[in-house]
Order: sequence, then structure tokens, then C-alpha cells
Amino acid sequence: MSPRDKILIDHPTYPHAISTFTEARARLLPVAVASSGWDTAQLQAAGRIASLAYLIPDFHNPTGLCMPPSVRQSLRLTCPTVIDETMTDLALDGASPEPFAIHMPTAISIGSVSKSIWGGLRIGWIRATPSLLERLQQTRYATDLGTPVVEQLATAILLNEDQTQRPGTLQQLRSQRDALRQALTEHLPDLHAPQPAGGMTLWATFPQPISSRLAAIAPDYGVSIAAGPRFGIGGAFERNIRLPYTLPPSQLTQAIRRLAQAEQAVTRGATGAHSPAPVA
Repeated sequence: MSPRDKILIDHPTYPHAISTFTEARARLLPVAVASSGWDTAQLQAAGRIASLAYLIPDFHNPTGLCMPPSVRQSLRLTCPTVIDETMTDLALDGASPEPFAIHMPTAISIGSVSKSIWGGLRIGWIRATPSLLERLQQTRYATDLGTPVVEQLATAILLNEDQTQRPGTLQQLRSQRDALRQALTEHLPDLHAPQPAGGMTLWATFPQPISSRLAAIAPDYGVSIAAGPRFGIGGAFERNIRLPYTLPPSQLTQAIRRLAQAEQAVTRGATGAHSPAPVA
């Protein structure tokens, strides 16, 4: 990738992807992921002028949406396409989606076991054509000093034993998701938060554009949130916040109660001075 290359991205999308492409001085081509999902025509139009596409079709971060099989089958991008499968094993309603590369064999699939197995195991993987993997292997020598061997061996064993399928973890996430949505119904009834089919987060929408102001004052009430604009470009998503449901139900309920207090303070005109919360 060279400076000024055009990169097709979902909009919203993973904040660190935005940072990575921006630091490389790429030009971002955002294509909206609406509540109804992906627009195939817009994706293909943008793909014709892009040098690279980065998409999250499997329990999209931050919306939790899953790209339907019909879209996967019909989407034909002419540019190299990176598919982020980090959340693919976190199907809460139904089966895990079929790999995107079934329909696009040249896709570069990437993922991590930090979500499906354990957050402390920060090991990622790449699935691509042999020729591309050989190029990546040669490039890696100049860009890092090597991933810890023990962690790589542990990951290889866990993957070979299909340990990314963890019914207990999925049931726990399911109950935490339900607890979070119930807390929102009770304490923030005006906040629209569709139920995602998988992943770890809700993508919630306020009636008013208060996301950044809320993120600046929320720590005063004992809670930190990732404001919507962190997930887009050009100041988009001021009505949105991403709400993870990775904590126990009691803590999620307490957090939403505190968030409601912060929202009331913003409505009264209060301001905050806290920096945006880190996003993982």
C-alpha cells in the first residue's frame, strides 16, 4: 500500500483499522453499513476504484451485524480484499457464518483467538493464497522481532482441537447481552439498540447527537464509553455509542444506571473534560 491509495472500508468500522490506514496516508472510501446491512451495489462501485478493501462481514464491529449469504455470494470486488474474521466464532443466534473466502477464494482472511478463546492470548492468524503468504513471511522479518513461541504453540493446539467453539462462553455472552438490553430498556428507554446476532457489542443510537459530550462526562459518573465518531470519519456517528456486554450482568446494569445519570447531566447542559476512552 502506498500513500494516497484508496481503501474501501465499512462505515462504521474498527477504529484501529481507521488509524492504521490513516497513518499510512491512505484515502478512505467509506461505504455505509446501515441497520439493514451492506449495500452490494455501493460496495462494488467503490471496489472498482479502490486499491484495497477491508470488511468485517462476521458480526461486524461495532454493529454486530452479519453479512447474509446472498450478499457474500453476489459481491465481486476487483481489488484485494481483507476480511476480518475476529468475531466469526461468536455466533449467539444461530450458526457461525460460512467463510467469506468460499465465494472469493482470493480474499485475505485474518483473525485472532483473543475473542474466541481468551483475551490474554493475543495471537492472530492469516488465511490467504500460498504465494501471498510467502510474501508476507519475507516481509515480516523486517517488521517485527517474532511472536512468542509458547503462545503460538498453544494457539496451534487449540485451533487443531477446534477449541474456538465454546458453548459455555456463548451462553454467557448471550445472557450478558440480554442483561444489557434489559438495563437499557429500564434506564435509557430512548436509546435504540438492536439485538446483534453475535459478537460482543451493541451499537446504540441516541435521539440527539450527544455521543462525544457524553463520553467526556461519563467518567465523572464512574463509567467510560467509546463515542460514535471513533468508529467513523468526518465526525459521523455523533448519535451512536458502542456498548460491550463482556461484563457480568450486575456490573452491566450498574454501568447503564450510571450512564443514564451522565446522559441526564448532558441534557441539563453539563460538560466534561475527559479524553476519549481507549478502544480495543
